Amino acid sequence: MKILFAVSELAGIVKTGGLADVAGALGPWMRKLGNDVRVIMPAYRQALEALTTDVVGVGEVCLGSYGNMGFAIRQGEFEGVPVYLIEHNQYFDRSGLYTHEGEGFGDNTERFAFFCKAALQACQILSFKPDIIHGHDWQSALLPYYLKIHESGNAFFADTRTVLTIHNGAYQQHTDSALLDVLGIDHHWYTPDFFEDHGHINLLKGGIAFADKITTVSPRYAEELQTDLGSHGLAHVIGRRKQDFSGILNGCDYQEWNPEMDALLPANYSLDDLSGKQVCKQVLQERLQLPVIADKPLYGLVSRLAEQKGFAYLIPALWQLLQGDVQVVLQGSGDRATAAELNRLVSAFPDKCRFVEAYDNRLAHLIEAGSDFFLMPSLFEPCGLNQMYSMKYGTLPVVRAVGGLVDSVKGYGSAAEGATGFMFDSADSDALLHCLNQTRVVYQDSQLMSRLVSNAMSESFTWEQSAQDYLEVYRTALNVES
Repeated sequence: MKILFAVSELAGIVKTGGLADVAGALGPWMRKLGNDVRVIMPAYRQALEALTTDVVGVGEVCLGSYGNMGFAIRQGEFEGVPVYLIEHNQYFDRSGLYTHEGEGFGDNTERFAFFCKAALQACQILSFKPDIIHGHDWQSALLPYYLKIHESGNAFFADTRTVLTIHNGAYQQHTDSALLDVLGIDHHWYTPDFFEDHGHINLLKGGIAFADKITTVSPRYAEELQTDLGSHGLAHVIGRRKQDFSGILNGCDYQEWNPEMDALLPANYSLDDLSGKQVCKQVLQERLQLPVIADKPLYGLVSRLAEQKGFAYLIPALWQLLQGDVQVVLQGSGDRATAAELNRLVSAFPDKCRFVEAYDNRLAHLIEAGSDFFLMPSLFEPCGLNQMYSMKYGTLPVVRAVGGLVDSVKGYGSAAEGATGFMFDSADSDALLHCLNQTRVVYQDSQLMSRLVSNAMSESFTWEQSAQDYLEVYRTALNVES
C-alpha cells in the first residue's frame, strides 16, 4: 500500500505527547511490512533544526478570504521513512508547536487547515497517490472533509481513503463559526451531525463524520468514547460511525525503554538478574537526597500535571500514604496549583517525599527503574505508555480501570498470582488509598512481590502487532482482502 501519515508531530523530530510516539513508531513498522509509507507534517522551527531537508516542490492553497498562500515542500528522512515538511513561515516558524507560554495560538485552526490543504496539494506535486491518508487528532481532522468534498471530482484521489486516529478525545479544537468560509466548510455541513457544536465549529467532530475509518488508541477507550460519560461530548457522532470505529492498543518502544540496555541507567538489569534494579533504587534515593533504605517501598510518578492524570484524588491519598513507612518520588510539570500542592507534601514529609517540577528524561528513566510501584491513577487514559514502561522495568503500576490501562495491566485481585499491577475503579481517594494499602501488603511478601514483578517484566506490547492491526483497518477501508 501507499500510505501517507499526516501528523502534527513525530517522535525523534518534534514531540509534545503520545501522538508523536505513535507516528514515529508506526511509520518504520509499516515500511518493514512492505508498504510505501511517507510522513507529512508542518515545518516547525524545531523540525527544521532537527531534520536535514531539501526543497522538492512549491505550491499554494486558498483559505477563503485570506486568499492564496504559498508553501514549500521540504524532504528529509527519518528511520528510512521519507518525511515531507510543509514550510510556511507565517504559520510554522514559531517557538512552539501549538502554544506560547501555555496559551494556544489564536490562529491554530487556520494553521492546521492550511496544513491539511497543503498536504493534499503536496501529494499531487510529488506525484504520490496514496491509497490511505492516515490523519491524527484534530490537527489533521479536516483532511477527510477536504478529500471527500473539495476533491470529490479529482481523479488523482479517486481511490484514496482516509483513516483518522483519536489519540485524546478531550482535544477537539472548537473555533468560531465566522471561520466557515475561511476553512472552506460549506454551510450545508454546519449541523450537529457534522461540524456544528453548540454554536461553534468542532474540527475533530467533523473529521469523525467524514473519515472512512476511525480508530483510537485502545479497545477500552473505544468503548468509553461511545458513552456519554467518557466521550468528551462525541458519543453522538461516534455512535453514528460505530461500524467504522475500532480501538488499537499502542505498542511500546523497547529500544528506548528496556532495562537490559537502557544507557540512561546507572546499572542495567533483567528478569534473570535484578541486582541492577536495587542499584537504580539506591542511586534514585541518593540523587533526590532521600534516606537510602533498600527495603522501604518507593512509589514513583512521571506525569503532566493535569486534571486528566487524577491529581484531585491522588494528592489526598498521598497525604495518607505518607503517614506510613514509604517513600514517594514525583516528577512533572504543568498546572501550577497542582505543583504547589505537591510542594506542600514535600514540606510536610521532608524525609519521605520529593517533587521535581520539570521533565528530565534521564530522571524519568531512573524513576521507572528505581521505584517499586508506579503511580498512574488517571481520570481517563486513552492508552498510556508509562504503565508499559513500568512493567518492563519490574515496577508495578498502580492504575485506575480506564482506557488503555485496562487493556494492558492485569490488576491484583481474585487472580493475584497472574497480576502485573494494581487497579482501582472509583475516581476517589478512598478507592485509591485502598489500592495503595494493597501494594504495601504485597511488598511485605517477598515471594508474592517477586511473582508479580516477574509477571510484569514478561509482558510485551509490540508495535509490530499494532501495525498489523492498522493494516487490517486500511484493507477494510479499501475493501481489499487480507
